[in-house]
Amino acid sequence: MKIAVFFPGIGYHYDKPLLYYSAKICSQYQYECIKIPYTNLSKSVVEAFKEALLQTEKYLENIRWDTYEEILFVSKSIGTITAAAYAQKHHICCRNVFYTPLAQTFDFNPQSGIAFHGTHDSWVETSIIKSKCRENHLPLYLTENANHSLEVTDTHKNLDILGEVMKMTEAYIANNMYYQAICADELCPRLFEHFIRRQNVVLCRRKENGNWVLKEDPFIDDWTEEDYQTLIACLKNTVATGGFVYGAFCANMLKGFVSVESELMGGEQKYLDLSSIHVSEDLRGKGVGKILFHAAKNWAKQHGAEKLYISAHSAAETQAFYKAMGCVDAQVIDPHHVEAEPFDCQLECLLSTK
Repeated sequence: MKIAVFFPGIGYHYDKPLLYYSAKICSQYQYECIKIPYTNLSKSVVEAFKEALLQTEKYLENIRWDTYEEILFVSKSIGTITAAAYAQKHHICCRNVFYTPLAQTFDFNPQSGIAFHGTHDSWVETSIIKSKCRENHLPLYLTENANHSLEVTDTHKNLDILGEVMKMTEAYIANNMYYQAICADELCPRLFEHFIRRQNVVLCRRKENGNWVLKEDPFIDDWTEEDYQTLIACLKNTVATGGFVYGAFCANMLKGFVSVESELMGGEQKYLDLSSIHVSEDLRGKGVGKILFHAAKNWAKQHGAEKLYISAHSAAETQAFYKAMGCVDAQVIDPHHVEAEPFDCQLECLLSTK
C-alpha cells in the first residue's frame, strides 16, 4: 500500500497547478491521496504554521502509518514546514516533494526528497534555500525569475515551467528514488550489485576537418570487476580529498551516481572536474541523470567553481544528455583527460551566477 499526503499553502489550494497535477501523478502510480483541508489560517507564517500543524494532527490522527509500504508527503509553501515538522514529531519515514519551501522548513531536518524554488520568490531568499538544501542533501531545482507560485509573467512560459516541474516530480514519484551523499565506507563492491553499466553504442560524436559529426562506431560499453575496483578506488579518493560523491537510490539499491573533484583547474576558467556521472541501464531516460547533474552543479558552485569540466563519453545519447544540460565545447582542454580517454568530448557547463 502507498499513501501520498498533500499539505497546501495558505492561499495555494488543491485546484492550483502544482498540487492539482502532482495529485494526478500520484493517483496514476496507485497512491492513496490524502488532502489536508486547512481552514482559517493566519496570514502570519509563525501562527499559520502552528494552526496548520494542529489541524494536520487532527486530520491524520486515525492513519495507521505502519500499514503503508511507501509514504510520500507533497507540500507547498507553509505546507512544507508542516510536512517536515509532522514527520519529525511522529517519526514517520517518508519521501518528500517540496514546492517552494520556506526557510523554517529546514528547522525540522526534512528527510529525503526534492525541492523546487523560483529565484524571484518574495517569501524567501534564493541564497538561503540553496544553502539549506545543500546542508540537507536535497536536490534543488531553480526556476529563474519565477515567483512563489513558480510562475512568471508570460503565460506560455508558465506552461513550459509547469511541464518541466511535473516531469521532475513524476521521475521522483515513479521511481521511488531518493538521493544522498555517499561516504567513503559505503564505497565497496556490494554497493554496485544492482547497478547496470551496460550501454549499447551505435553512433559517436567525432571531429573531422574541424567539425563535429556523428559516425557509426558500434560497441557495447560495460565494466569488468577490475573496472569496478578501479572506480571504487577513484571515488574513495574523491571523498578523501574533499570532493563530492552523490548517489541515486531505488529501493535501497544504487541506480546512479555523480562525482566532482575538489581541486580547481583550468586557470581563469575556474573549472571543477565532473569526474563521473552514470545511471543504471534500467533507469535511463527517467530524469535521474538530470537530478544528479543539478546536484553536481550546485555543489561545484558552492565550492568556488564557475564551470564544470566534463570529459564526456562520445556516444550520441550521452552527448544529447550533456547538450540538454547546457554543456558546450570546453574553452580550455585538459591534457590529462585527453590522454586517458582520447575519444571523449571535452565539454564545460557554465554555473549560473544568479
